[in-house]
Amino acid sequence: MPVWLKVLLTCFLLFIIAGLAFAVFTFYKLNQLGTSINEGSEERQPSNLRREDVNIDKKDPISIALFGVDSDESREGLGERSDSIMILSVNPNNDKTVMISIPRDTRTEIVGNDSVEKINHAYAYGGPQMAKDSIENLMNVPIDHYVSINMDGLKDLIDIVGGVTVVSNSTFEVKGNSYVEGLPYDMYGEEALAFTRSRYQDGSGGDFGRQERQQLVVEALGDKLLSAGSITRINSILDTLGNNVRTDLKMADIQDIGTKYNGARRNVERIQLEGTGETMEDGLWYFLPDEESLKEAERKYKENLEIE
Repeated sequence: MPVWLKVLLTCFLLFIIAGLAFAVFTFYKLNQLGTSINEGSEERQPSNLRREDVNIDKKDPISIALFGVDSDESREGLGERSDSIMILSVNPNNDKTVMISIPRDTRTEIVGNDSVEKINHAYAYGGPQMAKDSIENLMNVPIDHYVSINMDGLKDLIDIVGGVTVVSNSTFEVKGNSYVEGLPYDMYGEEALAFTRSRYQDGSGGDFGRQERQQLVVEALGDKLLSAGSITRINSILDTLGNNVRTDLKMADIQDIGTKYNGARRNVERIQLEGTGETMEDGLWYFLPDEESLKEAERKYKENLEIE
């Protein structure tokens, strides 16, 4: 056999071995991640609004609550509050996701606490389960699973993947950075977090603009995490997720969603609740959602879940 052919075959063999080794390593790390991110999570309770529990392995459309928990926010004696709340209806059959942002100041019943107050208090009182129950009561839609991420971890994750590119939804300035509506901006974690939190600056659009920016950054980060360039950063990405994510999804479910539901991430309908703001008798400002807006959001969400 010619020397050049031996060298070629050797290189080819080494390439295959390296690929297999990386696959084994990634699988090992993913399983470690599955243990880590579920540590401390309560046992999952199926939604009472489902006739039958969902089966991710069979590609049933699923509903997921996404909570962004800000550990730096003043707690006023409470535990962690959900700084941002989104719910996602993900349908792999029509490759579509419906994403609804719920303002954290929304006035609603806190299920299990016998109170009516801001919805982000539910997470502080009873963690993800009470938050899920309160969302179901408000929106009248099932919540099958939840994913909770520390906002500091979100910032770190954006840095690890080399930043994200986001088209600004408003023209405003915050923390020395200026944005023009409709123009794309490359931003790293610190800037992205300030971009998503902006609501008081002139032109930022208040809570509605803030919610849309959260959606835009989450979508941009999802695209970046699934890009080929993130493969070289897999170790750092998984470590960051393991340290900052809490979920009731099992490892097999996470793997199935990553493959069987992947097409739905490319077709996202973003919905914001309409309503008014008002200071109530307790002296606190609340967002009061419009009943028609709630009904329309419920209809679109359930339609994508293929339920009545």
